Amino acid sequence: MTHKSLALISDNESIISSVTKAVDRLEDHSLETLTGTLSSVNGHASQLLNNNDLLVFTLSEDVDMEIVSDLRRSAGPSATILALSDRDISLSDARALNKVGVDEILPFPIGSEELREQIQKLTVDKSLLPAIYNPQKQRLGQVISVCPARGGIGASTLTINLADQLQGYSGIFRKKTQNKVAIVDLDLQFGTVATALDLEPSSGLLRMAQQGVNPDRTFLQQSLVQHASGLEVLSAPEDFMPLDALTREQVTTLIETLRHDFDYVVIDLPRILVDWIGAVVTASDRMFMIGDSSVSSVRQSCRLIDFFTKERLAPPVEIVFSREAKPTFRSSHHVEAQKALGRELRHWLPCDARHAKQALDRGQLLSQSANNCALSKSIRMMGRKIMSETSGEAKDLKNNAA
Repeated sequence: MTHKSLALISDNESIISSVTKAVDRLEDHSLETLTGTLSSVNGHASQLLNNNDLLVFTLSEDVDMEIVSDLRRSAGPSATILALSDRDISLSDARALNKVGVDEILPFPIGSEELREQIQKLTVDKSLLPAIYNPQKQRLGQVISVCPARGGIGASTLTINLADQLQGYSGIFRKKTQNKVAIVDLDLQFGTVATALDLEPSSGLLRMAQQGVNPDRTFLQQSLVQHASGLEVLSAPEDFMPLDALTREQVTTLIETLRHDFDYVVIDLPRILVDWIGAVVTASDRMFMIGDSSVSSVRQSCRLIDFFTKERLAPPVEIVFSREAKPTFRSSHHVEAQKALGRELRHWLPCDARHAKQALDRGQLLSQSANNCALSKSIRMMGRKIMSETSGEAKDLKNNAA
């Protein structure tokens, strides 16, 4: 058994105690503790990172991104850095830390068992991991989740057709695609993605639950079903399964594995809150919360956003108003809705029930059955915005790395 060593930099007694207890339960791990902050110990941090398998530090309010960036550059990609945050941290701050080199950010307080598991996971010898975990690999794919604020609002229609548009059609006859896209239907009991695409339901998610599998690339290759358009689909199973049959760890592994093989992973969520939803929200680069401008729908959206925020998930929510064309001039209730939601109303999907139903009944995408209808055009515009913004982010990352 290979011995693993950790270094902890913290001025928080509770964090020092928790990490010490977690490491004590790992027989092949040892811990070196330095009291202070990452900024105060400065030069010592680099030495600690080079001498240990994992560096853990408390995320203080005055954390210097340059210090973290210098740590990563000096230690190289094989080093592992974990930050523990005892305060609320915004999604933008978390992403900034990831970009400069922090491998994982965990909220504190955290359960002793979960902390132990995370430490064990982060100290695994990276040379023994499959190729998909190679830190030198190209950027990870984007995760986009679709969350319905109420039932029957067209969340699955948006999921399927947005995924289709994210393939990035090109060429004279728009037959070529530039992106690999996967759809995951996590509405485990009432998911309709397979039916809407005229595909046989996959048993992959059911087998994950029954066998306690943390899915790897091979498992997913056997579980994904390819649609004629090129989309890869992991559908809800045909047999009913309990919504809590999957664990947060399984869903996290599922998403991370897919991100290494696909440019976009689009997830259809159920209208229910279970523990593993947190894993989806945390992994999402974007979450489209789809509803309408009715008072009840806006209220439900606000409740969901508040719940996620209180759970320290800081969801990157973008509001989608369905069955309503973008107005030239917004009425007072639109203004009030935007104020209540605390987000700009960027996305509007016009009411087009006839074409949506026609595509569903035929088991076709809107691009196949009614490419020029208003609904298809609106979703296509959403897809183009996302691809354009993703391309911009990729260029920024490349420039920062240079």
